[in-house]
Amino acid sequence: MTILLALAAGAVLGYLFERGDFCFHSTLRGLVRRPRQPNLARAYILSLLIAVPLVQGMTALGWISPWIAPWSWQANLVGGLIFGAGMVVAATCVTGIFYKLGHGMLGTLVGLATWSIGDVVTWRGPLNPWREALNRNVVEVEGQTATLVNTLGAPLGPVVVFLLLAAAAFYLWRSPMPSLEEYWSWRTLGLSVGLFTALAWLLARLGESDYTFGTSRVPTALYETLVSGVDPSNLWIPVALVALLPGALIASRRAGTFWARGESTGRYAQLAAGGLLMGVGAGISGGCNLGHSLVGVPLLSLGSITTTLAMLLGVFLADRAIGMLRPMQPKAN
Repeated sequence: MTILLALAAGAVLGYLFERGDFCFHSTLRGLVRRPRQPNLARAYILSLLIAVPLVQGMTALGWISPWIAPWSWQANLVGGLIFGAGMVVAATCVTGIFYKLGHGMLGTLVGLATWSIGDVVTWRGPLNPWREALNRNVVEVEGQTATLVNTLGAPLGPVVVFLLLAAAAFYLWRSPMPSLEEYWSWRTLGLSVGLFTALAWLLARLGESDYTFGTSRVPTALYETLVSGVDPSNLWIPVALVALLPGALIASRRAGTFWARGESTGRYAQLAAGGLLMGVGAGISGGCNLGHSLVGVPLLSLGSITTTLAMLLGVFLADRAIGMLRPMQPKAN
């Protein structure tokens, strides 16, 4: 039952990502590009506007009992910065590696391999002491995982959340909706992702999982199973992650966006370097753009919120660094 539910959940999410071309690299980098390209960020904000009240409501009613990412602010900042820089180098995110592979971008296999290496060396290899040191100081609130609500306390916490959601709704209400042909508009994408990522918690509970989607430590768990014979505690997250591929494949075939292709030598190098950085960054921060930004933020986890903001900062710094280096490159004669 767990495997079937995870397959279904991952396939639906992969379908949605492909139909909206929802890559978190493009989402964040669109905010710092010149000119700005904010449509995917609008979709992300809309998804949070839907998911936050639904997830918080289901938790309050006792329908779900989610695991909430801890607030290890040092690890969240460092890992988020590294992950954000890795997205710029690879020109994609971890979930983008999976769903773009589903629509025929075969070069992402290189990024998938180096992402796995980065994850393993951070959890079990030479970077593990650094990861442990950064995660040593966990901030809790009266013995509970720190969230935006319990950190600010009542009634300030709920009021701040309400005001943030209201500001997001006002911003989206004033935002234009461009017409797109191949991919969904930001409104359709945000509505679909927000509803599904919230309702996926019910599927995860049936599948006996306390978390819906993520990528961090999945390669390490596979490594431990193959090398040490350690039984995986729950197959939900790895199965749901792999299921992004067939979901994206179905979506791309239906929409006519499937295109099997390789990459240039330089692009392979970018994917390799960026994948490695994302594996390390996600390992340090305990999550990626999927586990933190799409799943952890609706839980109002301060760890996930801090990591997501650090990712944005990492994207900004890497984008500006590349912009400064580009004029120094020799031009073709």
